[in-house]
Amino acid sequence: MITQEELASYIPYPAKDAHKYSRGKCVLLAGSASYPGAACLAARASQYAGAGYTQVFTAFENKLLLRLYRPSLVVNSFQDFFPLQALKPGSTGAFVVGPGFESNDLQLLSLVESVLNYAARPVLIDGGALSYLPALREDSTWQNTLTILSGTLVLTPHFGEAVRLGQPFNIDVSSMSQEEAAHQLSVYYNAIVVFKGPDTVVAYNDRCETITCGNEVLSKAGTGDVLSGIIGGLLAQGMDPFEACVLGASIHGKAGYIAQERYGLVSTCAEEVLDSIPDAFIALGVLSSHDDISSSDKDVQTLLSESN
Repeated sequence: MITQEELASYIPYPAKDAHKYSRGKCVLLAGSASYPGAACLAARASQYAGAGYTQVFTAFENKLLLRLYRPSLVVNSFQDFFPLQALKPGSTGAFVVGPGFESNDLQLLSLVESVLNYAARPVLIDGGALSYLPALREDSTWQNTLTILSGTLVLTPHFGEAVRLGQPFNIDVSSMSQEEAAHQLSVYYNAIVVFKGPDTVVAYNDRCETITCGNEVLSKAGTGDVLSGIIGGLLAQGMDPFEACVLGASIHGKAGYIAQERYGLVSTCAEEVLDSIPDAFIALGVLSSHDDISSSDKDVQTLLSESN
């Protein structure tokens, strides 16, 4: 099991000469007209995770809401999306696809296909977009997709989504341990699988980490969108994808505990977990020996660690 000190060493602190592009661009395709909140939660989480530039492609009806919600976001509609324009060749960044997607929309299916075929960057698939993968897995272009995205495709299913991912291929998720199910799905889809639950398992090839710092406050709508945004923001900064998933799941869990301390086990919602992400990074950063943490951050970190 990974130690807290190892996790702290993963945090991608910005260089002193960093700018918004060097810190990475997170491109989110999120939020159908029925679920605009998912785009809000995931986009803000990516910013809190350190992405220098976050662009959201969403349903046309959501554009004004997102622009008012977070003026620092760049917001466009799904119709404006072209993968090679959203992330230009040679740039640092990642795609997050699926928070707030509906599973029976042909336009959204075409967006998922477009990203998988042309992204050439880390891609995280979440939420409703996961429902399209079994069919795409059988497509003749899938092997080419796996070659392009080898080691950089991330799937973030909860139990029900994991069952649906496995069913067409006789992977009986319900009869396996969480670790074994994550491993089998990882092998079949050639992807890093972040299997969410009371514990979260991250699996890829022969690597497997179980994140045990989650708690009951994360069992509310929207917390999965927050997790996707955190991991997407870390991927956008060029982190090793497996380490980004492990760090993201850990920060998500820590944010849940911080939010619970402030708002209680019953009342904490996804928004409170989201707003606790900065403190989760600070609290974990106490254990880091990174030279680029300012002395003022160290002081804040020490105060937080003493109060917890």
